[in-house]
Amino acid sequence: MVLAILAAMAFIATGTFRGANERAEESLVRAEMQEIVKALRQFRQDTGYFPRQGPFALGAVGTLNIVTDADLQTVAHSGTTAAERARWFNSPANFYQLLVGPLLSNHVQGLEQWNAETGRGWRGPYLSGFRDGCVDIGDDINPGQNEADGSPTAGVSIPDVNGLADPFLRRPVAGGGVTVGNTLLDWSSLPRPNRNALNQWGSPYLFLQVDGRWSLVSMGPNGRYEQGGGDDIVLPVE
Repeated sequence: MVLAILAAMAFIATGTFRGANERAEESLVRAEMQEIVKALRQFRQDTGYFPRQGPFALGAVGTLNIVTDADLQTVAHSGTTAAERARWFNSPANFYQLLVGPLLSNHVQGLEQWNAETGRGWRGPYLSGFRDGCVDIGDDINPGQNEADGSPTAGVSIPDVNGLADPFLRRPVAGGGVTVGNTLLDWSSLPRPNRNALNQWGSPYLFLQVDGRWSLVSMGPNGRYEQGGGDDIVLPVE
């Protein structure tokens, strides 16, 4: 009887601890998301656009003031073909333009750097102190793909996306589809070929449209994008 009571108390205590831990993680996620949203809004205030929009979107060669494949080729880890580079660039998990630079080829408006006279331009990096790195992720949540499925481990794999990890700790996902090193949602502080594995990080935050509004999304404890439903945490940016 004593052993049964102790076992029951241990089970209750374990469940209580797990619940408290999840609540703490969610509070941290919401606090982080507020800071990331502030950075996204500052980017728009400085340039007039959100990342990957307007002149910061990926366009055809010769299109004025838009990122082109030639720009992406300057980022060694963006891919070896135009299709790979486009998937890398368009991933909702890619925060390259907040963290590293705008990647503008034509520079018609000079938005690649801050211009004090016009009060316009990129003056990042816009985030510091966050857990950022390179993550391997599926393209199923990319624009134009099967977003309804919402699995970051489905579709064609995209290596070394410059992402921001949420605090919901989980192990990388092994196997399933065409993956990189047979693993997805695995993080590194550096892109290939200089990977430095970071184990049990969270899922990447996503910047994409939810119900027609540009929003920042954490995929929640289950690590799966559910179009703003399920246990997703969604914070509108506009």
